[in-house]
Amino acid sequence: MDFELPEETRALKDLVRRLVNEYQMPLEAKLLRGEEVTPEDIARGTAAAKAAGLWGLNLPKKFGGLEMSTLDNVVLEEENSRCLVPLEFGGWAPDFLFDCSASQKKKYLDPLISGEKHFAFAQTEPGGGGDPGGAIKTLAVRKGDNWVINGTKIFISFAQRADFFVVVAITDMERRQHGGVTLFLVDRNAPGFSIARDLRMLGKIPTCELSFDNVEVPTENVLGEVGQGFVLAQKMLSNQRLNIGAQSVGIADRCVQMMIEHAKNRVVFGEPLARKQAAQSMILDSWVDVHQTRLVIYNAAWKNDRREDTRVEAGLVKYLGSEMVGRVVDRAIQLHGAMGVTLEMPFSHWYTQIRALRIYEGPTDVQKYQVVARALLR
Repeated sequence: MDFELPEETRALKDLVRRLVNEYQMPLEAKLLRGEEVTPEDIARGTAAAKAAGLWGLNLPKKFGGLEMSTLDNVVLEEENSRCLVPLEFGGWAPDFLFDCSASQKKKYLDPLISGEKHFAFAQTEPGGGGDPGGAIKTLAVRKGDNWVINGTKIFISFAQRADFFVVVAITDMERRQHGGVTLFLVDRNAPGFSIARDLRMLGKIPTCELSFDNVEVPTENVLGEVGQGFVLAQKMLSNQRLNIGAQSVGIADRCVQMMIEHAKNRVVFGEPLARKQAAQSMILDSWVDVHQTRLVIYNAAWKNDRREDTRVEAGLVKYLGSEMVGRVVDRAIQLHGAMGVTLEMPFSHWYTQIRALRIYEGPTDVQKYQVVARALLR
């Protein structure tokens, strides 16, 4: 394909960069000074994004959204991730909720789009996160017009503020991921449901362990068809893997620009650091890393927009992006010396955040060997 971005996508890229520079970069500076970034601070950027038409980015047009292409979405994510305090966009919902029933739309989708409700996706379990289809133990058993759910979920993001959960459960132990996994909509106040404990992650990312003890949900709370939950869940995870790749490129690209600026201005042993071979090598290697990964992401997004199966490409993007950004941030810290490890620079903040990217939405080892390599060897 021609990797020259379409004119509309370039315009979107420029718009998001302008908004991030105007509204979010001052908040990053505030954060790096040790000051609190308030909800009011965040609200100004959100309002500006909405005024610019950046609302409901992935929502179908029938719901009043932009129905943004995958390519536009990864470009937006890349630009937004350049800042430690990214823009927040309203009107988001996972793809698998768009085909929900009329009653589900009224109770769950519409309030989610309007921002009245929040949700969390509950798939990972204590027994294994890299192999959800094979390791999942949360069981849903039919009981008349209801389903009874028992099990435990762990490392669930956004659980503390969620009003409802999309829960991945086994409904056929024999078939499992091959037609035996179903998605359920579970309300936070459902009897038998509880948040067992909070789990603070590296980078201060909040997650929770969830407990389901004979939680009964009506049949109308089945999302999609019984037995088709694994396919729906993996589709969402593929999109998130593309976003992780785009986020990685955004962070790494800004690191490269900061490395170039520092190398030009920092004088070492009587000459600019930019003239030292070690500095040149770090910058060039980082630039190549960013450029190559960006091309892979754009290609995967382009194929996804053509309705091609991109599960393998999404795994490759997740693997390349999350590994690449770790290398680049590490080089940026090294190039900046002692200043690079101070909390007055964004590198140390990114350093703790990006380590989790190699694990979230499928560990890089799983993507490398179980997804990409297996596909090549078929």
